[in-house]
Amino acid sequence: MNKKAALIITHGGFGKELLKSVEMIMGEQENVKALGLSLGESVDDLRSTADNIVVENQKAGLDTIILVDILGGSPSNVALYLLKKYKSIKLITGVNMLMLIEFFQSRDSNGLDELIQLMINSASDGIKKFENNMEG
Repeated sequence: MNKKAALIITHGGFGKELLKSVEMIMGEQENVKALGLSLGESVDDLRSTADNIVVENQKAGLDTIILVDILGGSPSNVALYLLKKYKSIKLITGVNMLMLIEFFQSRDSNGLDELIQLMINSASDGIKKFENNMEG
């Protein structure tokens, strides 16, 4: 079972700050990078940087899971390009804190497909609705 790396690609600084927040809880993590696309920056530069990270991960024997914020934006388009180029990577949309925490907790003890399912389950299970139905 290969070790796993995460590549977070989001709009603006969202992914970088998300990683910082998770590391505040779990401590510094290895084999994870966060990239952001800010207004006025080049999508081609983002694609090139992300491509280089995937290549470096492959050279190190790491399976890469790319996490993006939303499907259809430039970060996900970069990830979809990489998914077509490298058959060994996986892509998940809707990155959030619970998904990242699950990745770090479970990446060494699960296969790639099992890990991805755990991450998706954790992310969606963490979404709850609360209402105050008290009168007065």
